[in-house]
Amino acid sequence: MSESKQTTTVFDDESMHVGQVYAKALLAASEAAGNVDAMVAQFESFVHDVLDKQPILESALANPKLGSDEKIQVLDKAFAGKMDGTLLKFLKVLATRRRFGAIRSVFQSVSNLRDEAIGRLRILVTTAQPLDVKALEALKTKLSGIFKKEVILNTKVDATVLGGLLIRVGDVVYDGSVDGQLKQLRAATIAKAEQTIRDKLSSLAS
Repeated sequence: MSESKQTTTVFDDESMHVGQVYAKALLAASEAAGNVDAMVAQFESFVHDVLDKQPILESALANPKLGSDEKIQVLDKAFAGKMDGTLLKFLKVLATRRRFGAIRSVFQSVSNLRDEAIGRLRILVTTAQPLDVKALEALKTKLSGIFKKEVILNTKVDATVLGGLLIRVGDVVYDGSVDGQLKQLRAATIAKAEQTIRDKLSSLAS
């Protein structure tokens, strides 16, 4: 069996580089204006609530055939007075410099740099069954202790997950054990799943 290898293209490298350069500039401008957290929250909303739902807008702003004045008019009409001023000005710069195609790389870099600056870590947890609030809080506390950072959990349910628990931190996936410290948590997750199954069988038998 041949070993699979992930490759990075020149375009990927360029997009990441552009994202990092512009992200640092945006964060610096927002820090000077004293509105970093508000800007990051609005940037996230812009990407997920606007661009994800209106891909035609993203395509138009990234289209080199559309003039700079037209792009600025589009942005002003849609967001002037409704969006953080620093962010809106930044979006105009990206659009007029024909860098809007890197908008998602910029956002990812902004998010990563901000998280790093304040000691925050985003973790994706995939479980075979949904975890209740108590279990999620216990998991969050456990992971915060392991990584020594504030943890933000994003959850996903996938019935095909073997062992009941997968944890993704950046590009690294742990199968329920972070240097052995998650073994107990993994066992508890499996036990909860088994108890749920037993409860369902009992209710069917009664």
